[in-house]
Amino acid sequence: METQTKKTPNYPFIILTGFGVVATLIFVFLFVYQLSVGKVRQEALIEYAYPKITPQEYFNELKVVCQKNKFEFREIIVEENYFLVQLYSREFIEKAKSLSPSVVPLVIVNLSISPLPDGTAVVGNNPYLWRVMIENKQVDSFAKDYAELVKLLLNDVYYSVKQKKKTI
Repeated sequence: METQTKKTPNYPFIILTGFGVVATLIFVFLFVYQLSVGKVRQEALIEYAYPKITPQEYFNELKVVCQKNKFEFREIIVEENYFLVQLYSREFIEKAKSLSPSVVPLVIVNLSISPLPDGTAVVGNNPYLWRVMIENKQVDSFAKDYAELVKLLLNDVYYSVKQKKKTI
């Protein structure tokens, strides 16, 4: 009779390998998840902090700059130190309609203008986020151009107020 030797599994190796695989998967999941969520949060909002100007000054100059740049300006909430407004361009709405009906809402930018201890905070939805939702090179280009235009407009308001303060 032959004696059969039964091989016992190497339990320490199996356990260590299992822990290693699980730890790697958890690390990759957390790292990739945090990276992607952080990127989406960063892209979802336009956030600016402008020093040494009041929300009222920014709000008043925003009206003027919007008119110069052919942007429509709608007041939603106007309080003493807080403003909620909408900006949009009719020209860009027409361009968006020609691309796709689902692109048109990206043209409307909601802005919150509120006070900071030494300045003004401006927070708004970023039209560039729509490039993630609608996969199309034309939409991507349109959203990027429009988002850059809105950001330039917001910065132009600040520098315009700053320039007016220098001349006074």
